[in-house]
Amino acid sequence: MLRTLRRALRPPRLRIPARRFSAGIAALPPTAHEAFATDDASAAAAIAYNRSRVATATAIALYRSGYTLPLRDTDLDEAVHALDFPYSVPSTETRAAIRAALAVLDADYTVTVTR
Repeated sequence: MLRTLRRALRPPRLRIPARRFSAGIAALPPTAHEAFATDDASAAAAIAYNRSRVATATAIALYRSGYTLPLRDTDLDEAVHALDFPYSVPSTETRAAIRAALAVLDADYTVTVTR
């Protein structure tokens, strides 16, 4: 009975299917231009959105592949390139956002990778 009650009180888990980390696997989110669907988005908002989309997609791909912090800048650069993002070198801000997103995924006990 106690086990049943504990299960009922546990929050549901978010499961992320594990896949081999290679180019083209992750579905990339829309660009800022597509997401805002308006021409009145400021340049700063578009830059922030695009950094976030790169960081989130990269962090999820790294998390699925079993990577954890700390990661070197070159590791993050290679991960971004493997996902075919059209940037030659991610910015310092993008790398920081990748690390933050990866830390959140790693810290949240309700997020698990299924194999």
